[in-house]
Amino acid sequence: MILTLHHMARYTNLSPEELADIVSHYVIGTPVKFEGIPGGFGNSNFKLTTTDNTYLLKICDEKNLEELQIQIALLTHLHRHAYPTVYPILQKNGDALHLTSNYRVMLYPFLNGKTPQPSQRVLTQIGEALAELHRISPLLELPRFPMGMAQITPFLKEVKNTQFATHPFVIWLKSELEWIRPELEKPLRTGLLHGDLFLDNTLFDGDQMVAILDFEEGCHDTLLIDVGMTIIGCCYTAQHQLDVASVQSFLEAYNALRPLTSEEWDSLDGFVHYAALAIAFWRFRQYNIRHPDVHRADIYQEMIVRSADWHSIRL
Repeated sequence: MILTLHHMARYTNLSPEELADIVSHYVIGTPVKFEGIPGGFGNSNFKLTTTDNTYLLKICDEKNLEELQIQIALLTHLHRHAYPTVYPILQKNGDALHLTSNYRVMLYPFLNGKTPQPSQRVLTQIGEALAELHRISPLLELPRFPMGMAQITPFLKEVKNTQFATHPFVIWLKSELEWIRPELEKPLRTGLLHGDLFLDNTLFDGDQMVAILDFEEGCHDTLLIDVGMTIIGCCYTAQHQLDVASVQSFLEAYNALRPLTSEEWDSLDGFVHYAALAIAFWRFRQYNIRHPDVHRADIYQEMIVRSADWHSIRL
């Protein structure tokens, strides 16, 4: 059997020796093939084929140990409620997280399926799944929405006297926050959030949902953040044009299981913009400051385009 290791342009890679050491802590057979998976923004993802099965091996580049322990606690909580997501495979010692001197690793079953295109049937199922998530009690130790004001506020202070202070994105960010902040301060319903529900964090077999993936941004905050995020992340075409029929299907399905209050309906517009702003902020900081990447430096602009498209249709 031959182990083939294909390098991908990700944060981290493994040598065959490092891979063999990791695999030795699991009961999953012998490695046969190891391939990088493109995409993703905070991890190095690989498809691992062994003599037993196929797995997703994830090197957690961004999250620290405490954050990963909270993530595992959340997945354990979701497992008790039989929520349709993918759960980590335990090591021989019963732990879900494998630690080496260099890496933090989690191993998952490799589920068959694809990222769907937005459609009424797809968004109906996503709406139902999100509403079911919001009906599950949150964990007290979960953080607030990690891509929102908790990170944006210190970021604006950090760049105040730097070259980024006058960057068009930072100017746009401040301008948007002026009218969005009052919406965020309203006493709306809170609960358990996915925090990053984009289409590529869902898995479908044809037009049937298999799982909601990647609870790495799971948090306890205003539920409407997730609703706005799903619209921004799941209801746009590849050309960043809003699919109005998909939005309607999503909101109808969600509202049937977890009815929005009149106050939430009134604030929905602001939270759609907040979701776009939060993702744009994360991408800008990630690929212009934390991990400069000329190929991804402008990817934040996609969210500005989506926000503007939502605004024009809402008008």
